[in-house]
Amino acid sequence: MFSKILIPIDLENEQFADKALAVAIQQATDSNASLHVVTVIPGFGMSMVGSFFPEDAIEKALTAVTKKLKQYVNAKIPESVNVSAKVLQGKSHKEILKESKAVGADLIVIPSHNVTRVDKVLLGSTTSRVVERAKVSVMVIKP
Repeated sequence: MFSKILIPIDLENEQFADKALAVAIQQATDSNASLHVVTVIPGFGMSMVGSFFPEDAIEKALTAVTKKLKQYVNAKIPESVNVSAKVLQGKSHKEILKESKAVGADLIVIPSHNVTRVDKVLLGSTTSRVVERAKVSVMVIKP
């Protein structure tokens, strides 16, 4: 049984996320857990990179992505599930792990497009870093 489930969503590839989301919703429903949906946008990291963008570029991106995430959540998650949605900024694996700790997640459900076999799992870089470093249970879902 879980009480808080975190699921990172790639809004650029919703079909990729849908199967993992279905698993997360089922786990949340079965456990009466809250579901924390996140998406991560890259940060400007180095000031040299950020200097090429208008000052309000990141705020506009955060606003647009937040709107898209809310639309996704409203369309895909039943009202009976206690859900929160948040847009994070930075390196995906670091932000996912930080948010997992911040919300007190006891399960992370994460999609991976490279899962081949149970005994030989090849994961994408973000997924593998989350699996390696997570202090909670992680379910890796092949779409």
